[in-house]
Amino acid sequence: MRIRITKLLLCAALFATALACASCYQIVFAKIMGEVELRDATVKGRINSIVRYTLGGTECIFVQNGRIYYKQADINYNAGWTEFTNGIEKLSYNYYGDKFDGIYIYKLAANTHYLYAIGTEIVSNKTDGKNIRGPRHLYYYDTPAATWKKMAADVGDSNSTTTTLFCTNTIDAAHREAYIQLDGKVYKLDGTTLNTSVPVSTHGAGASTKSAIYFSGNTYFFDTEASATNERKGGAATHVYRASGSTLQYSSDAVSWSDAASCRSTILSIAVTSNAIILGTYTSGLAKVTNSGGQPGSSTVGFSTNAEAALDAPYEIPAMICIDPEKSEINATLYAAADFKRKDSISGTSYDDICLWAYYASRGNWNRE
Repeated sequence: MRIRITKLLLCAALFATALACASCYQIVFAKIMGEVELRDATVKGRINSIVRYTLGGTECIFVQNGRIYYKQADINYNAGWTEFTNGIEKLSYNYYGDKFDGIYIYKLAANTHYLYAIGTEIVSNKTDGKNIRGPRHLYYYDTPAATWKKMAADVGDSNSTTTTLFCTNTIDAAHREAYIQLDGKVYKLDGTTLNTSVPVSTHGAGASTKSAIYFSGNTYFFDTEASATNERKGGAATHVYRASGSTLQYSSDAVSWSDAASCRSTILSIAVTSNAIILGTYTSGLAKVTNSGGQPGSSTVGFSTNAEAALDAPYEIPAMICIDPEKSEINATLYAAADFKRKDSISGTSYDDICLWAYYASRGNWNRE
């Protein structure tokens, strides 16, 4: 009897293991089926900004990766990126001088008339052998001169100030506003100089402000980098979205907020389509929440694209944008920046993936841009 019971238990254990393995294989197979052949990236490196700006009457999107690149917004296929850093010295290492020359651009912002960039000098720390941020500089693009120019205002160095550049990034160019959070205060960028005498102090602006949205005639400021609205071409926004840690929150008046779905890690970026809200996270890649008339669902759901296969954990998504939010998830054009935390070894990651990614309806999948 004891032997028979032991055999029975062994068979049950083997059957359970087989089921678990089958389930595992199904997951792996589904993952493989969602993958596509990855192309070599054109816009490589860490990207913190994907910004709308009208250049010469043409709507464009701009990104930075140390340098600045742009593309016409209506090009909904993989092509068209042009470097746009005329007037800013490219970062390079001076071997004979044992120092770095040039500027590393790490954030962009735009208002109705101007495009802004913030960059830093790189300084070698001889004591510990590390390269650190040095003095920072704020630039604006001078359209008539077709070149970038440095603004006179001092935006400090990494040891003395906290500096964050951000903008409302609206579809309607008339509602685009750019701001800089400098040493605990928020200032509106308006023109070619920084007016340090008029700090913005309404609708949440303060020492920890990191983003802003334009909604119902007002500008609202948030202590999170992830904020957005459901504004669309030809239609004003009806809802506002922001991150509270790993939870998506929404509001119809930008005053009273409700919790929606929660993600596996902190939300860093938000892109809105007509039927889905795509969330970029800190260590879990992309996540999706349904969108019904502006109201998000209460939990994350699966993608209608290969997003999970392309950009899942442990990737972080610091910036994202939907070019045409009046369209559905599978019919829209979306861009996302991907990176991951450097460790000795991270399973399933590739340094080739640290770049800009795009989803085009004509292609039907996410791929390196």
